[in-house]
Order: sequence, then structure tokens, then C-alpha cells
Amino acid sequence: MRRRKACDACHSKKIKCDLALPKCDWCHHQGAPCTFMGNLRAKGPDLAESPTDPGTLPNNNPTTRATSTDTPETFRDHSVKPRTRILPGVCFGRLHFAGHALGNISSYNGIPFFSEQGKRWIRSCTGRDAVFPDPPGDLVLQDPPPEETSLPSEQVVQECLAFFRNSHLKLEFPLVDPTMFQDTICLAYGQCPGASPSEIHIAKASVFAFLSVISFFEGERPPLVVDGDECALKARHLLSASPQELGITTLQTALMLALHQLFSGQIPFCSIYISLAVRVMFMLGGHTLPDPWTNPGETNAESLAGWRPTEARHLRKLFWLCYTLDKEVSLRTGQPPAISDDHCDLTLPDGYLSMQYLDEWQYADIARLDDSPVPLLPGDLRLTMIKSKACKLLYSAEALRKSDADLLRDIRELDEELERWRLSVPPKHRPVLALSQSAMWTPETPRSIRTVVIHFEYHYLMATIHQATSRCRAWTASESREMDSVRSSLALAVEASRSTVLSLRTAVHSLLEDASWTLIFYPMSAVTTIFCNILWDPLNPRSQQDLALLDAAPEFIRRIRWRRMTESEMQHLRVADDFLAELARLGKHAMDKARQELDMHNHLRLWGA
Repeated sequence: MRRRKACDACHSKKIKCDLALPKCDWCHHQGAPCTFMGNLRAKGPDLAESPTDPGTLPNNNPTTRATSTDTPETFRDHSVKPRTRILPGVCFGRLHFAGHALGNISSYNGIPFFSEQGKRWIRSCTGRDAVFPDPPGDLVLQDPPPEETSLPSEQVVQECLAFFRNSHLKLEFPLVDPTMFQDTICLAYGQCPGASPSEIHIAKASVFAFLSVISFFEGERPPLVVDGDECALKARHLLSASPQELGITTLQTALMLALHQLFSGQIPFCSIYISLAVRVMFMLGGHTLPDPWTNPGETNAESLAGWRPTEARHLRKLFWLCYTLDKEVSLRTGQPPAISDDHCDLTLPDGYLSMQYLDEWQYADIARLDDSPVPLLPGDLRLTMIKSKACKLLYSAEALRKSDADLLRDIRELDEELERWRLSVPPKHRPVLALSQSAMWTPETPRSIRTVVIHFEYHYLMATIHQATSRCRAWTASESREMDSVRSSLALAVEASRSTVLSLRTAVHSLLEDASWTLIFYPMSAVTTIFCNILWDPLNPRSQQDLALLDAAPEFIRRIRWRRMTESEMQHLRVADDFLAELARLGKHAMDKARQELDMHNHLRLWGA
């Protein structure tokens, strides 16, 4: 029998265990069961240390902690073991704050993986060891083949297409052209004599991918008799079996699969399918296609690179969707974008700006907007272009080598461009520079998910731009003429992060379940910045308010109206919940430690020590 050195939770976390009974210090403070499997007899010298993976034992997961009595049961059950693990070598975004390189950021939901250096900094500020939950790790690069790929009844697909045709979804996410997609349905159901097997395969893949996206949007759509995740699995299988089909159908299939993964919170998967969609889009010429909405009466196949006007408009919409998702994923993950702006025609369609913030389209007869000459698309393409510049100027490999002066110049120019964009937005929809603690949506403020998302995107981009100053060498230099600019820039990043969390608090009732995983990234990133600011300046007069935001953040996220979640998604949400609770705990310890040290300093000075 080997002498026990740590309870199972501390052993799996690799933290020092005081071996107290009935519970060690860590398990006592986390409200977790304290168990010892190290007393088991074992033939080998190492077997007793790990006879069973602690994560597989009920009520023995080290991420379990006490929660409030109104927390749903799904948040308290931590016995589900992740089915897969993150592959080694996957690159995530980097986390810096005030000159500290703290670790990496998960592209699933923005939860940091603090490095040992980052954990040492946390320990020095709080006097406590950080005990963060293990990441769920759902990235798998090979799907098990589906048992069969037969389509549901055609009536189900037609009902979903009718829902899409008569909803605003087709305006913001024009993933299929309803008329062209009708031909795809005919192909998929074998109603086109002479079609090749590969054409039928890719048509079926497109139908399954379409159903997988529609499954996220409830509203007035008919009840689905198919499972969206299962449809996505079948679409991926059929897509991989049709490598020779590289037309618009393949492009929209890959794009719909990317969107399904984004809405599921599987951003690494989303990145993979975005890359595939982008390469096909390049082959089809969508990135350089002339504006097919300009003078529509005069357009012809010759002026549109051989495409018919309907095909050209759909292809160009798919390009803008690829561009939007690619830049979003790149900004979240820190990975290079698949699309280089220098190789694309980024001319906005005539009339695009006047269409973006009109309230009329939200209440208009959708059928009348079928032939609208201007695409709406998600978000604001001008804001997406600023995201692209931020990725290149602040977070590329070249940007990491810039001097402080060059980095601050680029930050200032991006900030000015972002402000010009903000002022161009009509006041009714315009994001404010900073939300106050008492800020609420006014009756005049549109509560559409589109406006809410644009507010999140603005504040997140503001924080992302200014937080790049955390990499400046001025933080470690004894004297630096850039120090004032660096500090004020970081303060703007923190303020923008506060506004992000406050936006979530005030808009949570407007958030629909179909957008939940798309939006959760923003508050996760924001609370991490707020937490780091508490550690860096715990005696700041606003630290108590910031701690209150950390305390409240889990409840904001729980109040989002979540759709039915898979086991994997529930695991992600549990990890996010535990992570936020740990930030609040550590933030409180940092403030307590700073006050105690200040009191001790004042006491010693008073007595002349």
C-alpha cells in the first residue's frame, strides 16, 4: 500500500493537498467530495496513484463546487466525462495583460488556459492557488460514419424551406437561394434523370446541412422530426464523399456546416469548414465578382464572369458570409484568417449603408423583400473590415515584432476608424462608448438580436484593439515615454469589457436560444479582462463594482434562453460556470490581500517600524 500524498481532486489538479480529514482545504472551500483512491493495493509502483481516472467517478470531478439553490440541475452534475480531448498543437489566441503573458484562450468559449507563469502571477496577487476546471475538449477531426444517410420525407424539407423563405433568416443568413435550392432538393430526391452519383451525394449533403442550421431557429418553423446534430454528421460524411463536386452547392454546404458548428460552440470545427468554403469560393471567383446588384437590368452573364444574375447574386452573398465568419473566427482564435483582404474586391453594394439600419425591413412583408437589390447579411460589413485590420495590424506574426511606438500608432488609427464607424450608425442603433451600472435598454432602443450583436461586437472589438497594449515592452521598462499612452489604452479595454458584461445584463431577455453559443464568447472574454484588472489594481475604487460584475456574470449567462443542449454543450456550459465562479473567488482574495497589506503598511508606518 502506498502512502497517500493527495486526495484525488488535488492529485488530478497537481496542487498541494493538506490531507486534512474529513475534507482537505481545497475540497472544503469548493464544496466538493474529498476522496482517496491512493490506498488501493497495487502490484505495480504507480498503479495505486491512478487506478481510476477521477473524472469518471460520480461526484468526484474536481470542478464541482457549491452553487446557489436556484442553479439548474444541469449545472450541478459534473459527473459527465468528456468524450474526446483537445488535440495537441492546436493554436488558440494568446492572453496578455499589462505586460504579463498569462496563457492561451480557448476558441470554444473564450476560457483561458492559464500558463504556469500566469498561475504564479495569480498566486502572487491573491495568495491562493487558482483551481480552474479542465476544458471539455471536444475537438475531433474524424467523425464516425453515420449508420445511414437516407433523407427525411421531402415534405419536411419543403416545410423548412418555406419557413426560411418567409423569415428574416434569409436576409441575414442567405445560405441558400430558395429557387436554386429547389433544384438541389430535386437532385437529392432523385428527381433529375441523368444526374451523377456525386451530384446526388452533394445535393443530399446540402439538404442535410440546411436542416442542421434550421434546427437552431424555432420561431414559427414546423416541428422537426430530425435531429440537427445528426443531420450535420450526415452532411459531413456525404461532403467528404464528393470531393470532385466544387460548385455553389458544395460552397453553401460547407458554409452551412460552419454555421452549425459556430452555433454549437464548436469554433475549431467552424474554422475547418470555413477554410473549405473559402477555397471553393476562390475557385468559383466569388471574391472578385463584380457587384451583381448594380444596375440589375443591365447585368448579363458576360459581365458577371459567366454566371447568371441569380447565381452571381447568390455567390456574392456567400462570399460576404464567408468573409464575415472567417474574420469573426480569426479574431476569436488568434489564428490567421483564410481570406486575405488584398486579394478580394471589398466594394460594398450600392445602397448597402442605407439598408443596414432601416427599421422597415424588420416589419416588412418578407415576400416583398425577396427581390431586394441589396443584401442585408449578418452584422455590419464595415465593422467586419475593421476586425480584419485589427487581426492583421495587432495580432499577426508581423505585429508581434512591432515596436511600442508602431503598435500604439496602429491602435490609435484603428480606434479612430472604429469611432468613425460608430458615429455613422443612426443614434437609435448606435453603441454607446461606455455603459453605466444603471444602464438599461430604453423603450426606443431596438431589441432585435441584430442590434444586440452589433453592440457586443463593438465593445469586444474596442477591448481587443486596446488590449494589444498589454504586449508593449513599456510595462517592463523602468522609464518609457509611451507609458501614459499604454496605461490609458488598457483602461479603455477594461471599460469596454465592463460594457460588454453590462450589455449582457440589460439585453439578456432579448437573446434568443439560436444565438446563445454565438454570444457567450463575448462575456467570457470580458470577465477575464475585468478579473485581470482586479489583480493588477485591487485597490482601485471601481474594483468592488468589478467584483460584483464577476459575481453576477454566471447568472446572466444562465438566464439566456438556451435551446435543448447536447451533453457536450452542457459540459461546456458547466465549465464556463465553474470558471466564472473561480474568477470571482480569486478576485475577492486579491482585494482582501491588498487591503491587509495596506493595513499592515500603515500600521508599521504609524509605529515607525
